[in-house]
Amino acid sequence: MGRPRIGSAFLGLFAVILVIGCDDTVAGNDDATPGPDAGTPDARVSDGTVDGVAPGADAAPDAGSTEVSDPAEAGAHTASTSSASVTLGEHTIPLTLYLPDGAGPFPVVVFTHGFVLSPSLYDSYGTHLASWGYVVVMPALPGSMFNPTTHRELKEILRSLLDWLDTEGPAPGGVFGGRANPAWLGMAGHSMGGKISLLVTTEDSRPLAVFGVDPVDSAGGPLGSDPVDYPSVTPELMPQITVPLGLLGETVNGDGGSMGQACAPFEDNFQQYYQHASSPALEIEVLGANHMSFLDDPNCGVTCSMCTAGTDDPAVTRLVTRRYLTAFFNVFVANLTAYRSYLVGADIAADVSAGRITTQHKNAL
Repeated sequence: MGRPRIGSAFLGLFAVILVIGCDDTVAGNDDATPGPDAGTPDARVSDGTVDGVAPGADAAPDAGSTEVSDPAEAGAHTASTSSASVTLGEHTIPLTLYLPDGAGPFPVVVFTHGFVLSPSLYDSYGTHLASWGYVVVMPALPGSMFNPTTHRELKEILRSLLDWLDTEGPAPGGVFGGRANPAWLGMAGHSMGGKISLLVTTEDSRPLAVFGVDPVDSAGGPLGSDPVDYPSVTPELMPQITVPLGLLGETVNGDGGSMGQACAPFEDNFQQYYQHASSPALEIEVLGANHMSFLDDPNCGVTCSMCTAGTDDPAVTRLVTRRYLTAFFNVFVANLTAYRSYLVGADIAADVSAGRITTQHKNAL
């Protein structure tokens, strides 16, 4: 059973909100293994295709080629943005959609925001992934500082969203124009969104890979965290994650912080997920970054101000994050194995040599 925990950073935030009345809401193993079957009627088969069709040239600019370009740079597609909403149980969930131009079918990435944050703070990630040939879906999850939605319920909302994608993604008259193939599915998220993405993957076989951006295993908000409603993923549930796992984060906010509260406590941070991973796993620490450096607006108001500032240039941190997020999904979702050099080869080693990151990997990643 997961141990009951509460996000210490947000206890401090709760106190501040009460006072001010603010409502701001390198190189390594080269044995790549493709993700398992997606578990859907048109799931990827053993040769890496869906119904005999690989993601193909529309999935990424270098598909089928041994040539690679820096995945930190924009891809070959023009991205468009639209909005939609979907009713899942008792919740109506607003969605921000990023679509690449072209006929597809395209792989899908579901990217989930952090606690009391907004999908708009991650716009650059959606636009970037879409330029590389991914349909990106960013849900705005319910819950607030004073009325949080439990992690158990958020997990079920995301699983229901995957059910909707199974039907809506390939539908010619749907919001994706039939260009989204959720059988090629990656999940990603920042902070709480990273944890919920991992939690989904402990129970659902559809994601081919999951990437956490500074995921935090504790519960955000000032209320109690019953282990049933706020299950701990690491170490308890990590053996249930069998797909490739990318974990990118920082250690500046491992302790301390505003009012002595840590935003990403060492005992619940991205390194703990990596330590207890039993599937192929990659760990990247962005040196000098803080928990909010990954947002498009690291100065997002009261929430962001609770985290001790880093020594990084947040623009560089976001560029580095987009590089490895894209490379990871290129390899494990789009089946573009030439991009492994950005995970375990000379290209990621260049960022290590430049003093931007440290990295390690295991379990035949």
